[in-house]
Amino acid sequence: GDAANICISFYQVNTGQAPTQLKKFEKTFNHLFWSPMGQFIVLANFGLTGGALAFVDANDFTIMNISDHY
Repeated sequence: GDAANICISFYQVNTGQAPTQLKKFEKTFNHLFWSPMGQFIVLANFGLTGGALAFVDANDFTIMNISDHY
């Protein structure tokens, strides 16, 4: 079958207002891992033959590095 298309979006939520989308990553990621301090997140795509890791600064959504994982 076709692979699932999983995108990751970040929203800002304010009381009394509809959530505002801040960033959407269109690449296919199937895992995410937050830093304990909350500023950094690792977006990962793990498959049977390896995957990729994207290291993101959640303050401005800059992708700091992308690496392959085997």
